[in-house]
Amino acid sequence: MSYVGICNRKIWLAGHAIEGYHDHELLALGRLLAESAYPRERKELSLPGMKVDVLRRRPADADEDEALVIGEVKRSPRAQHAQRLQLGYYLLRLREAGLHVRGELRYPEQRRVEPVELTPELEAEVRQAIAQVQALLAQPTPPPPARIPACTHCAYYEFCWIAEEPIPPSARMERRSARTTRTREQKR
Repeated sequence: MSYVGICNRKIWLAGHAIEGYHDHELLALGRLLAESAYPRERKELSLPGMKVDVLRRRPADADEDEALVIGEVKRSPRAQHAQRLQLGYYLLRLREAGLHVRGELRYPEQRRVEPVELTPELEAEVRQAIAQVQALLAQPTPPPPARIPACTHCAYYEFCWIAEEPIPPSARMERRSARTTRTREQKR
């Protein structure tokens, strides 16, 4: 669900259990961030079709119906709409299972927490995204690749572009790292 609105090919590949590059630097960084950012909270709750990064109990004075909070840890809010859809999907699935929880998008590098509630509007968007994903997964072959900015740091890069531009993942990461360093230096 986290790829909706970003890349249909990635949705199809992941939905058909085709895994991207396992040792992808950004995936490893994301896992490390999720594991280390909130050390006092329960990590990684796995349920069928979803994996939640953080689970915590709200303070004692909280509404008993929504005493639990699930959190998704992200590096940046760059794809916030897709991130909200992913978390909304989790909230919907949990509500359908009889659990009423709140959600949070957490950005530890920015020291930001964005609360997410399953409003009727978000629920409608999530249901529409579910229908879109189901239709996409019903196709016998993946959609053709479309070059977008996310391609340069995607774990599925080789599935789409290896014939066109055989750049090893380490070289792509070096390019990205150099760009990030230049950007950080410019901000100083």
